[in-house]
Amino acid sequence: MTADLSPSQYDVFARFYDAFTCASDYEAWTTRVLELAGCHGLAGRAQLDLACGTGKSFLPFLRRGFQVTGCDSSPAMLAEAAVKAPEATLMYADLRELTMLGRFDLVTCFDDSLNYLRDEHDLLAALQGVAANLARHGVALFDLNTLRAYRTTFARDSVTEAGGLLFAWRGESVADAAPGCLAAAEIEVFHPAGGATPVAGVLYERVTTRHEQRHFPIAEVVALLGEAGLECVAVHGVLDDGELVERADDARHLKSLFIARHTKGGVAQ
Repeated sequence: MTADLSPSQYDVFARFYDAFTCASDYEAWTTRVLELAGCHGLAGRAQLDLACGTGKSFLPFLRRGFQVTGCDSSPAMLAEAAVKAPEATLMYADLRELTMLGRFDLVTCFDDSLNYLRDEHDLLAALQGVAANLARHGVALFDLNTLRAYRTTFARDSVTEAGGLLFAWRGESVADAAPGCLAAAEIEVFHPAGGATPVAGVLYERVTTRHEQRHFPIAEVVALLGEAGLECVAVHGVLDDGELVERADDARHLKSLFIARHTKGGVAQ
């Protein structure tokens, strides 16, 4: 998923992204998200998925009958999505300069994409774009990394293997990171040279990308939603296994899921 990360870096990372996120259960996540959206009045099937990346975030919605429009700032990520979902409408877009694309019943932005925005001014611009594209009775859902994520995941090193690729994550944050901190992590991908089959004796090449994110405290996000003409109707905590709890805690949960709707009179018919 890309928001404010240099598109060239995600263009390089695009072919590895699906393997990097292979442990994420997007089907189960979509089921949970749609249950919540239904509780807050979701009725239609027109979806705008912001920072859609390779399409993994919206594919389960397509399978459930949604008409999907996906946006991303990386042409390479969009190309990967187009292969998976030729029936989706895909376009290049910067979250900070999102134009009026239509009126969507559901606007989503997942995988902590909004954390790539540098400050509250960029986040407000993105939320204003959400409001401009959200139908009068539509529902917007997006997740953000919590302070706990920057004190744990972004403060540690780890190595994982998937699909013949080796991913080395090098966190640059600290265990006592402050609210509103800027955190970073470097991801090194080791892949067989020239697309060779990963067997003993095969040479590997390395691709490195650096990911910088901003922590946005929950109260600040709720206030910015209000400035954008949206009402935050719920903030759920995301547990380590992807399950959702009713109230988010910035210090206990890895992510927060925000649900928003237009304030009364906030959008024209």
